[in-house]
Amino acid sequence: PEDAEEIVSEHIIGGRKIERLLYVDPKTEKAVSDSKHMDFYRKQLRIALRNCGFIDPENIEEYIAREGYFALADCLLNKKPTDVIDIIKRSGLRGRGGGGFPTGLKWEFANKQQSDVKYVVCNADEGDP
Repeated sequence: PEDAEEIVSEHIIGGRKIERLLYVDPKTEKAVSDSKHMDFYRKQLRIALRNCGFIDPENIEEYIAREGYFALADCLLNKKPTDVIDIIKRSGLRGRGGGGFPTGLKWEFANKQQSDVKYVVCNADEGDP
């Protein structure tokens, strides 16, 4: 908290790095100003955050230009609901609300319900304290 004002004024608004707040590599004891040069990050493959640092996060056109929403469009235009559910099940995606319930199973249960009208009840906040 004590650095917040300086971070906003110097880095976010001013576009300058604050040397004393940079990560220091324990092996080289040198400040590292770009995560691309950190061993920890260099070994990772970004999937959900692959556009971080490359596009303006407030510009949807930039996101779409980098294939944003491509998978959604593919699912809506080219796949049956059961195909999408199978993809989600194979992915191993789970809920983050504490129980870790498999998302694919939840979607499968909802899809199999016999009704002309279906409702989705969504908890918009899965945050932890």
